[in-house]
Amino acid sequence: MNVIQNLLSAVSPQSDGDFVDKLNYCATTIGLVLASAFITGWSFVGSPIDCWFPAYYKGWWAEYALDYCYVQNTFFVPFAEDKAERSYNWESLVAENHDRNTTTLKQTNQIGYYQWVPFILALQAMLFYFPVVIWRLFYGMAGQNVTSLCNTCTATEGNEESRKATISTIAGYISQKRRRNLHFQTRYQSTFDKSAVFLSYLFMKILFLINVLLQFVLLKRMLGVDSYFWGAEVTTDLWAGREWPETGNFPRVTMCEYEVRNLDNIHKHAVQCVLMINMFNEKIFVALWWWLCVLTAATLTNTLYWFWRAFGTARTKQFVQPYIEDIDPKVKNNRGKLQQFVTEFLTPDAVFLLRLIEQNNGKTPVVELLRDMWRRFNTAVPPPYSAPPLLVKDAAPLLKNFQDESEM
Repeated sequence: MNVIQNLLSAVSPQSDGDFVDKLNYCATTIGLVLASAFITGWSFVGSPIDCWFPAYYKGWWAEYALDYCYVQNTFFVPFAEDKAERSYNWESLVAENHDRNTTTLKQTNQIGYYQWVPFILALQAMLFYFPVVIWRLFYGMAGQNVTSLCNTCTATEGNEESRKATISTIAGYISQKRRRNLHFQTRYQSTFDKSAVFLSYLFMKILFLINVLLQFVLLKRMLGVDSYFWGAEVTTDLWAGREWPETGNFPRVTMCEYEVRNLDNIHKHAVQCVLMINMFNEKIFVALWWWLCVLTAATLTNTLYWFWRAFGTARTKQFVQPYIEDIDPKVKNNRGKLQQFVTEFLTPDAVFLLRLIEQNNGKTPVVELLRDMWRRFNTAVPPPYSAPPLLVKDAAPLLKNFQDESEM
């Protein structure tokens, strides 16, 4: 239980991503861990499989057969609805077609996933948490601590002057990050000078999208189904009242065949078993399939949205402009100054961090940060933007006019 609590605390939501990120690495991971723990507990505490044995099975015989049928794959034989179909001569069928029939049944109706369900769910949980580990590793390599940065913006400890000093420090850190990176010689920071953090975040988005799509492939291979839309098919069967005896979806009753060597003779045995664990597997995997559908749509939309934000300065200006106009109303009459602030003072990493702070902490910290950054932009010496140099032939008349005005 302590291990599970430590795992759940490790995947708690952090402020270094948006809502869709938390759905992937936090909500989904926690759900899969809990499902894996439940199936594991049922396997050890409950009775995942029970088999019907003949009367001559005594003591260790029955226990051996039960353990064998649990670790070895079983197979499902559909129950015939028509009584005429079940009124065959069993002895004749076994004598004439035993080898062919049992081989066909085993090849086409193998049930071999119920032993591995806890491990598969645990693997899926790790795959969902892996992208955020890569993301945090990358922004650490870029010299940023996005989680601490976002959390510090909402810290309420200390007086107002202390808070203003903290905001000023963060604003200076964000706005000067591009210049600080020039002192580092690592290949990663020199290559992604102005957008290392943002590009790492986009890479995490791609990993999340690839992972959620691969989950459908993983489930299809593990369950041995024929279609990627098996979740919708199972749901449709359940809604129409077609249960597992008719459809074979997560069957509760299966057959188990095994051989026992007695001196030089090999005796073949076949018993009928009840897979109680499949009653829970059906609910877990059908719910998981639908959740993956929702998560795929949300992750795809969110990834495209962040990529749309990544290109061009128009969307950056659209994000910053309402804040700057509230901070300095005079900027409405000087659009060029705002454009220079967006293109030459703000880096892609700075804009990304401001967007992330807005999503996790609201607009108030963003207003305070941009107010300080706007002040730095206006008081910077030399200015953070490059004014077009005057041409020599144009400078002389301007200088002469300036001298005339001075003499007057």
